[in-house]
Amino acid sequence: MNKMKILISTLTTPGKTTPKNGIQFWQEKVLLNLLLTCVVLGFITCVPSVALSIREGIWLVAVADVLIFCIILALFLKPGLSYTVRAMSVSIISYFLGMILIITLGPFGAGPVWLFFFPILTGVLLGSKPASRALVINAITLVGIGVLIQFNLTDILTRFNFKVWYLATENPLEKWVVVCFNFMLLNILATLSVTSILNGLHKSLQELAISDRKHRQIFENILDVYFETSLDGIILEISPSVAKFFSYSQKELKGQSLNTIYQNPEKRKKMLEQLISTGHLQDYEICLFDKTRQILTCSVNARLLRDKNNNPERIIGIFRDITEQKAMGIKKKELEERLNRSKKMEALGLLAGGVAHDLNNVLSGIVTYPELLLMDLEPNSPMAKSLGIIHDSGLRATEIVQDLLTLARRGVITREVVDLNKITEEFLRTPEYEKILAFHPHLMVKKNISATVPFIKGSAIHLQKTIMNLIANAAEAMIDSGTIQISTVNRCLDKPVKGYDQVRPGNYIILSVEDQGMGIDPDDMKRIFEPFFTKKVMGRSGTGLGMSVVWGTVQDHGAYIDVISHPDSGARFDLYFPVTDDRIEHTSNLIHLDNLVGSKEKILIVDDVPEQRQIAKILLERLGYEAVSVASGEAAVEYLKSNDADLLLLDMIMDPGIDGLETFRQIRQFKPDQKAIIASGFSQSQQVKKTLDLGAGQYIKKPYTIEKIGIVVQKELSRIV
Repeated sequence: MNKMKILISTLTTPGKTTPKNGIQFWQEKVLLNLLLTCVVLGFITCVPSVALSIREGIWLVAVADVLIFCIILALFLKPGLSYTVRAMSVSIISYFLGMILIITLGPFGAGPVWLFFFPILTGVLLGSKPASRALVINAITLVGIGVLIQFNLTDILTRFNFKVWYLATENPLEKWVVVCFNFMLLNILATLSVTSILNGLHKSLQELAISDRKHRQIFENILDVYFETSLDGIILEISPSVAKFFSYSQKELKGQSLNTIYQNPEKRKKMLEQLISTGHLQDYEICLFDKTRQILTCSVNARLLRDKNNNPERIIGIFRDITEQKAMGIKKKELEERLNRSKKMEALGLLAGGVAHDLNNVLSGIVTYPELLLMDLEPNSPMAKSLGIIHDSGLRATEIVQDLLTLARRGVITREVVDLNKITEEFLRTPEYEKILAFHPHLMVKKNISATVPFIKGSAIHLQKTIMNLIANAAEAMIDSGTIQISTVNRCLDKPVKGYDQVRPGNYIILSVEDQGMGIDPDDMKRIFEPFFTKKVMGRSGTGLGMSVVWGTVQDHGAYIDVISHPDSGARFDLYFPVTDDRIEHTSNLIHLDNLVGSKEKILIVDDVPEQRQIAKILLERLGYEAVSVASGEAAVEYLKSNDADLLLLDMIMDPGIDGLETFRQIRQFKPDQKAIIASGFSQSQQVKKTLDLGAGQYIKKPYTIEKIGIVVQKELSRIV
């Protein structure tokens, strides 16, 4: 039975069209079914009909029956013929068969049935317009038969051996008219019904084809990946866009398990549980493997489909590759954190800079007066020791101030070419280093000073202090015995390096200090360079500014810092300093105080702080200079309009009134060759640089010492303008 069904399906399936062709496919299938039925059942009907016609001598009917069967058989066996030719042939056969039956059996026989079938069959096979024409032909045929009845022309048929029609004996024409109206009414209604259904079906199929084509285009060109899966994770459908993100083709994934691409199949179980409970997913993040086993982060929007019994059936949805978006989000967050960190350190630096400026003014007396008094006392004087302690304490206080200035990024006075290898080696021979080891006798320090190009531009003092702070921090991080590794190495970066700072491409010498201590907690990593942030007991580890000084020095040198650490596994600080092609110029710094004595040159001291004016005046007079002081820039301008001075000692920041830059600018308008020294509690700033560019020759940082002030005064006085 199944073989018979398969054979019939094969014989009645069009060879050149498919269901995608819409109504055309179904029209041709109907035609093939009609032809097959006519071939099988028509043969059974044709044999007795031909035999009866021959016995009664109606040869026209016999020939017509045989001819019609042969034509139908030929149409069925010749599928290569045009569909229109075959369809029109079947329609015409229906009409002629009806006419033959009417002629032979009369109008009240089987003939009208075939005529009734003629326009309906035409509408099914050829459409509504040919069906309308078939209805017109039927109407004309019925009118013609009425004419035969009215004028008794049916007797003519007896000449061709056809028997007389069986007509109504009373009012045959009127009865025929009634029959015809009913016939045509039903014929029109049936034809319209069939053609309307077929037209609607044709239109629906066309719209369906357009919709299918539209959705197919969307499916094939969608940027995201559309998918359909069974509940057990088998991929039923997936869009071609999967190849763009995952390098898999549709063919490679369809029918495969999702475990092929899931990084963590267990997470799919959680996703499935959520889908079954809520029916949908919104922006659910998963991690998938591409064909090269790279991990992609994807955002999934999915919905659970149920069958007619409301049981979960399959899952449909889309997922989008958000790997780059996530990376950009992380990068943005890191940049925001760095910006916030820089703003915080900048705010703290401003605070520290203000405090340092005020402390410098206070410390000037503590440092300078003991120095002056010691110069006048005998070495064995009972006061000498006490004054020495005061002087040394003042110097230590100035070091703290220097730390604050470094934090404020105002600590690097000048940048000269220095050898970082040499600075590192020299620190390992200093008393400060020996003091660290004395406090931590259980530690070992190993060095690997291997940089082949160790030259950078910077401040040797600040760099050495940075090394000291890093080693001290490493020592305090190790409670038990351990090793600190300090090293230098050159590295050329051709692309940025992501670390605590984003290191730009370039040539660097990397100073590294690594310990085997407790490491840094991830939550503390963001705060390790903040002033006074520590997990140690305050007061036991210096000023609390050590790592802040490191950060400030790195920033001042245009360098970068990276921190690599995990809890309980130690920490490593990598400082990236840009190398320079310049080399060190060797000069001697040994100057005896007797060589700094002046020859009564007149020096005008300009400072808004009385104590600073007095200290500078005493030091300069002790060195043999004539010193005059004023309290503001405006006073200095007025003084020099009527007096001369060999040199100005000009404070940079004066409040209220004009600052040192504006003071010097106004003085240079009427004394273009005036020499000047710039003094400040801060290190060099843009204002200082502008003043030096304007013609000032030297810069000195407060608090003053007799040696420092003697050197810069001598240099400026000997400078040729």
